Amino acid sequence: MKNNSLEEWLNYIERLHPKEIELGLERIEPLYHRIIKEPLADKIIVVGGTNGKGTTVEYLSKLIRSDNKTVGTYTSPHLFDFNERIRINGEKASNKEIVRSFREIDKVRGSTQLTYFEFTTLVAFDLLYRKRLDVVVLEIGLGGRLDAVNVVNSDISILTNVELDHQDWLGNDKEAIGLEKAAIFRNKKPAILAHENFPNSVLDQANKIGAEIFRLGREFRFEVSKDKSEWDYFLNAEKHIESSIQNIEKSNLSIESASAALTAYALLGGEITKEKKEVIQETFLTCRCELINKRFLVDVSHNPASIRYLVDFIKEKFKTKKFITAVFGVMSDKDVRGMIQSLLPLVDYWYATSPNIDRAMNPKEIISILEEEGISKAEEVKRVSEAVSKADKHSPEEGLVLIFGSFYTLSEAVPLLNSFGP
Repeated sequence: MKNNSLEEWLNYIERLHPKEIELGLERIEPLYHRIIKEPLADKIIVVGGTNGKGTTVEYLSKLIRSDNKTVGTYTSPHLFDFNERIRINGEKASNKEIVRSFREIDKVRGSTQLTYFEFTTLVAFDLLYRKRLDVVVLEIGLGGRLDAVNVVNSDISILTNVELDHQDWLGNDKEAIGLEKAAIFRNKKPAILAHENFPNSVLDQANKIGAEIFRLGREFRFEVSKDKSEWDYFLNAEKHIESSIQNIEKSNLSIESASAALTAYALLGGEITKEKKEVIQETFLTCRCELINKRFLVDVSHNPASIRYLVDFIKEKFKTKKFITAVFGVMSDKDVRGMIQSLLPLVDYWYATSPNIDRAMNPKEIISILEEEGISKAEEVKRVSEAVSKADKHSPEEGLVLIFGSFYTLSEAVPLLNSFGP
């Protein structure tokens, strides 16, 4: 294989395996140990959960970098280009670096048929390993137990939450899904639980393997001010120094994610000072409740739990908006009815659309579900670009255009928005 460009390599690995998703460690594990002879970095953190993984990774990366330590991150999926998945000190890896690792993995794998995610995960591991970093933060792709990232023996694991998503792969209820996700915990290593309500299976698994549990609401907590503009963080865990930060400005990102990141940072030996408040407040992640041109609210929410967070954000920040238009494109395996139900009282008009990917739900199906929920003010638009253009033209200037449903939908929509006036 003599591919020279990143695009050629990505096209190549898409054809290698007959299935887009095939969970299991039997293909990737022997290759990982053949390539990686030492730990990926001095400290390794793995982040799993249904929602908030990328946000947690971003907070943690910023905190570590604020101490002038080197940090590499691996996340998925990407929004605009593949390089987003692999970052060194916040900067995207270069095409040259990624292609070099693609060649290395292709040489080592021999006849092993890797999925797209397995191949790209090994590429990320190879690239990060070469950098000799202080800390590596890795995001689980799907589930936990059988996810490619779980071949790594982490020093700290973070579980953001457990909600119903990917049931075809992980199980039909939270107990089953929780057991899959809790498989990222390690014996005698910290397991940070960034939610107050987890299924019993998560805690049972943590106790079974002897993980050191740090649970939101117990070992660490936060308090939100009465006007919801600020919040305080507290760490009070046995064997660890008590720490706190007061009066952190509330942003569009998850407080739970920020609290989990602060806890992991403290467990790495970081000192939680007043300066870290600035780090938290300045952290930003694109397409997470992001307002563009004062009228386009974009969010990658793609399951009912993340939609509920989005609804709360709209109610808090856009109380005066009298007309909300939604542009909605989603994957076919998602709980679409559950996603839209909490939005029904807020949205005045719907544009159902479909990003350019085979797994996307047909807009006709979305319209059908909306009609079953009693919504008649809805329109089917085949292409995301057309749906965004229509929403821009037909929404009142004082209104809000909400674009959500999938990373793929946002990747097509966001580049168009700057061409529209505020």
